[in-house]
Amino acid sequence: MELEPFLVPVADGSASGSELRNDPRFHAVERLMEPAARSFRLENVRAGGTGSAGVDWAGILSQAEDLAQTGRDIRLLVIVVRALANSEGFDGLAQGLGLLTKTVEAHWDSLHPVLRDSPSISEAARRRTNAILDLQNRDDGLLCDMEFTVVLTPRGLGAITFGDLCAGALTRMQAQAELPQGLGDKELAELLSRHEARVNRVTAACRAMAIEQPDTVTTLVQGVKAARSALAELEAALTARVGENGVGFRLPELEKVLSRALVPLTAAQGQADPAAPASEVTAMAEPSPAPMANGAHPPPVGGGIPGSVNSRRDVERCLDMIINFYERTEPSSPIPHLARRMRKMVPMNFLQLMEEIAPSGMKEFKNVAGVDDKKSASQ
Repeated sequence: MELEPFLVPVADGSASGSELRNDPRFHAVERLMEPAARSFRLENVRAGGTGSAGVDWAGILSQAEDLAQTGRDIRLLVIVVRALANSEGFDGLAQGLGLLTKTVEAHWDSLHPVLRDSPSISEAARRRTNAILDLQNRDDGLLCDMEFTVVLTPRGLGAITFGDLCAGALTRMQAQAELPQGLGDKELAELLSRHEARVNRVTAACRAMAIEQPDTVTTLVQGVKAARSALAELEAALTARVGENGVGFRLPELEKVLSRALVPLTAAQGQADPAAPASEVTAMAEPSPAPMANGAHPPPVGGGIPGSVNSRRDVERCLDMIINFYERTEPSSPIPHLARRMRKMVPMNFLQLMEEIAPSGMKEFKNVAGVDDKKSASQ
């Protein structure tokens, strides 16, 4: 998109024209974005979609361009960044962040909202920085849009969203640290099981795409890196104007998701080998077993199957691989659902397993075994 209309003097000849906060046209543009709110996106997910939003982002950009002739307002430019990211991907995001940087550098003294009288330069610009920080809004802002954006479509694995990529960068421990406090053991185990299944799907998808469509992955990586560079330039430009007492301006949540998304992508690029199949299983394969004592060779282990299972964690990994295999090759198979239930039972103790497998017989079992309900619940 041509961004020059947002950088030239406004129609009345002044440096930045009028503030747009009370302009009915500005509020009309805001209303056009309402279907992109998280609540609407989650409704789409519950209906079987990926969380896409029915928003005319190109129309929003056109109306924003018209509004820019009336006033140079950071709040409008934040909308432009969001619209560019939704309509043109990460290249659009980089372009939009670059527009913000150029505006800050060229029109800081005059743009809207105006600076307030304050001995603190950061407080004087608080309304401006708050408007830019809204890019990190996870309920109705750029971060929400990015989370539900489909970035990869590998064969047999379903659509991979930007949110999936970010989750794919987190270990089990990291994911647990970001979950709400106070979850019960069962709920926590279920959430972590879903996370690990998600990580495995993302890993398999990125590896498959890195082999089958390497140019697509390369373009995506370059776009994310360009957005990170543009973000760093914006932070530097704002820090030069509002930073004080050693504290600069940052958009940490936006930087975090951009860096996380690169983790599974670059890992897949590093592991891609056109001569090898795209399988997460091969990464876990053990070396070939040594000859037996009589000199004979043992039966082949098979492509990518772990040589031994020595812990519950190994059991969980094997079940994850089974789930991924069937989701990739036979999406309609009921086996993944059964395997997920088995995986959920791996960390359970005996009484928890009995409750899971035969809940109707637990009362009789407890009576015979002399197990107290309160005691068993605490185990």
